Amino acid sequence: MRKTHLYWWFLGILIVFAVYKTWFAKVDDLEVALKLAGANRRELEKVITHYKNVDEDKEKLKATQFLISNSIIHASQKTGIRDIYHNSIQFNPLDYKDFPSVREAKDSLFKVSQVATIINYDIQELRSDFLIKHIDRCFKIWRGSPWKDKIDFDKFCNYILPYRGTSESICYWPEELYNKYQNVLDTIQEKTIINTCIALNTAIANDISYDNRWVARGLGVQSIHDILETKSGMCDDLTVYGLCVMRSFGIPVSIDFDIHGRHNYGHSWCVVFDESGDSESFGPGEQHPGEHKHTFAKSRYRTLAKVFRKNFSANEDGLYLQVNDENDIPPFFRVRNISDVTKEYIKTYNIEYMLEQPLSVKQKYLYICVFNNGVWKPVQWGEISQDHVVFENMGADILYMIGCFNKKRIYPVSEPFILKTDGSKKFLGTSSVKVSKQFAIKVIKGYEAPKKNKEYYLYFWENRRWNLSQTIIVNKDSLLDLANLNKNTLYKFQNFSRPFTVTDSTFTWW
Repeated sequence: MRKTHLYWWFLGILIVFAVYKTWFAKVDDLEVALKLAGANRRELEKVITHYKNVDEDKEKLKATQFLISNSIIHASQKTGIRDIYHNSIQFNPLDYKDFPSVREAKDSLFKVSQVATIINYDIQELRSDFLIKHIDRCFKIWRGSPWKDKIDFDKFCNYILPYRGTSESICYWPEELYNKYQNVLDTIQEKTIINTCIALNTAIANDISYDNRWVARGLGVQSIHDILETKSGMCDDLTVYGLCVMRSFGIPVSIDFDIHGRHNYGHSWCVVFDESGDSESFGPGEQHPGEHKHTFAKSRYRTLAKVFRKNFSANEDGLYLQVNDENDIPPFFRVRNISDVTKEYIKTYNIEYMLEQPLSVKQKYLYICVFNNGVWKPVQWGEISQDHVVFENMGADILYMIGCFNKKRIYPVSEPFILKTDGSKKFLGTSSVKVSKQFAIKVIKGYEAPKKNKEYYLYFWENRRWNLSQTIIVNKDSLLDLANLNKNTLYKFQNFSRPFTVTDSTFTWW
């Protein structure tokens, strides 16, 4: 589990860039990037000049154009904390024993500190010596790898060449990581991409581990140098580390992520491309390629509604290309370098929906949402055509709601519904039919159980909003006694827990 992908929710609204139509950057696109570089333009031009006149390597020149042109959609994002005297405060979650204690300390610290998210745009930060060193090293490893002829230039540019994985601070890591793990190569008899990836992943498991204290900290993704020191992190940290280790050996790797369909927040992991171009997911330091994909069937937490892949270059099918003003679409769909890969993981369905009545505000697109971390979050869009809309490639056994985006928020259009495993939809309305059974449940907020005698407010969904149903007091066994519930009705507790439905015999979290 991980903290919401903050970087992916709003970075796309911050800069505008030209669209890429070929596997290398056009001159016009490159010029747009150089203009956006501002005072850093000279540093970037040094790299271009180097591969034009000094190194005279045409592939490296094209790779340089690719990196510079696409760097305008990337940035380092980090949340900084300062005291009243503006001195920087370091907040290390490993100083605390567990998730709740980290969260408590963070909440206390934030009340008396100045907290700000710092965004450093790559196009204004990249230096010529860093880029030349990084590009030369990546080409050396790629051209010297046993599978060089199986990795085309486009795949090299997107999945080996990039200097970052997501929103972590930039640092130079290729040689350091290669030197750290190069002895692993001696243990591999048949050096295929997958065999090498598995061997390296086995070694990674001895060096880093998942620690939910980093989730509670929630101040951004660690850099490679940070992870080498802390030796732990949340899944975003681990995926960045795994990606960079693999790339330092010329293995094409990217990061896939979801927004959980039946659990709060989301998860991320790595995906490796073999000699045939086929992809295999893996968890850095955890499950290997071939093993990882089975984890999604083990619990409801891994029920996938959507899976997206992070590329370094822009997605040419993005919704942001269809609109004149990006502010007219949800922030998630303003992100330019993610693509939908749900079909690579699960059986998907196209969800068709006919508008029951005209919208109060003229809309061209509608959005299908999952309920995640207390709000309806859009995960797919569809264009309205004659009061009809289709949402493609959706995961089943998930609670959805269709909405429109207006004035910076999602407004419900449909009643919530469950997409069943046969592809049919079960809409949840309001019913006066009571269930005969009573339920006693333990609702967990984060990692804390309900407090004895505390009141909890139960809400139900009706008329496209949450309405108060009843107030429930935690009993002596720290349970919530639920009675007088209705069938085919969606419930939730205020501010926490998943929505749920009940029948005469079952209680189901969604």
